[in-house]
Amino acid sequence: MTDNDPYAGLDERQVAELDRRCDHHPPQTLAQVEQHQQWRSTIKAAMAEAMRSLPPGRETSLVLTALDDALMYGNAAIARPPMNGGRKSVR
Repeated sequence: MTDNDPYAGLDERQVAELDRRCDHHPPQTLAQVEQHQQWRSTIKAAMAEAMRSLPPGRETSLVLTALDDALMYGNAAIARPPMNGGRKSVR
């Protein structure tokens, strides 16, 4: 990687993918805001159930970490523009 140009040596497709993955993508519509809220609510409910029903320990901690990951990846899926050639939305 060069010091000043993260795009150096990348082709057009790679530049687009780098931007898609790394740039901030604020919600574009109220529907998108609502999708984020629903996703957060769903994961929060799952985390609360894990905290209530699972015994303390490493495995429970890993469950909560996995749900943190699911929250992050779900929000990224909502926020990022679709990949070129990626799967079609089910919505």
